[in-house]
Amino acid sequence: MTDRAADAVLHQAFGHTQAGRPVEAEVLYRRVVAFHPDMAEAHAGLALALLLQGKTDAAIACFRRALEIAPDNADALYKLGNLLLREGRADAAAPFRRIEESFSCFLRHARLTFGLGEPPPPPHRLRHDREQQAYLAQHHGLREWKFHLADGSRIASRTVNEANVQGAVEQWNSSKSQIIVIDNLLAEEALEKLRRYCWGSTIWRVTHPEGYLTAMPEHGLACPLIAQIDEEMRALYPGILGTHLLRYLWAFKYDSRLSGVGTHADPSLVTFNYWITADEANLDPEHGGLTVWDVGAPPDWKSPRYIGDTAGCQAYLARAGAKSVTIPYRSNRAIVFASHLFHETDRMRFKEGYTNRRINLTLLYGRR
Repeated sequence: MTDRAADAVLHQAFGHTQAGRPVEAEVLYRRVVAFHPDMAEAHAGLALALLLQGKTDAAIACFRRALEIAPDNADALYKLGNLLLREGRADAAAPFRRIEESFSCFLRHARLTFGLGEPPPPPHRLRHDREQQAYLAQHHGLREWKFHLADGSRIASRTVNEANVQGAVEQWNSSKSQIIVIDNLLAEEALEKLRRYCWGSTIWRVTHPEGYLTAMPEHGLACPLIAQIDEEMRALYPGILGTHLLRYLWAFKYDSRLSGVGTHADPSLVTFNYWITADEANLDPEHGGLTVWDVGAPPDWKSPRYIGDTAGCQAYLARAGAKSVTIPYRSNRAIVFASHLFHETDRMRFKEGYTNRRINLTLLYGRR
């Protein structure tokens, strides 16, 4: 098969994939691979066709092969990272290999995607970027804006406090609504290093008009320190997490002069949401945290309905006569709850200044 013929077959296979015919696409991709075993595009296309058929392990193997051939393929890195995190199975011999490989893909994707410069940010996030640039200049010697990751490596000591585990598990098992609070979740060294990583890394890539920024794994959030936190939380909290694996994560950073995240539910089974900004930054100790309702998104709701439609979620809660509880902000406090429960950011008032911005991390466990 000539290169021109292979390109034509790839185009046809892609059309089958787009039209929802993954079996037909798989046949064509395999034909190209047989003649051109070193064509990364064919292996990546085959991976997607296999994934659409539910053949997760085979899809992972094909994405890995595509990256062996073309290690700088940012699209394949992003897809493999997501596939490993969301669908991959834990390796009994090396249970944390899935997270390590997924995070490695995300970090490489971030360096390739954001390390070459980018267009100027929109006006509503210029204030944050100016503050971060001043921080980077002072603490990292960076005088010009560029992609940068602070030290997010593992630490030699434990990241998660053990003292809270027994009480938290007992509380979780006795809680009808499955909403609990764990204070002092992280050890001090881990907490401080995580703060510095979030301050010193240009990972805040998604801008929301409500006033908060989002960092995703593929933006550079997937650092080894967070992988270590996940490992230790699953080891210490089997009474809450069971066999559920980490399926996704994000971090939010806020401008407290604006509003936060609206009413929504999460696409998982258990949510670990924890805050890392120092308590001294919070000007209203009775607020600034999270409001959670005792009613969850119905099982037949698709994610666009329970994520992003605040008005629709509020209308549903009103019809259901739902009751809410508001947990005040505390540094190093985790709110653990059943992910289908509706929740939103409480009103907040934090000090001015870059390191005073409210930051929370959310780790999602299990599949909804």
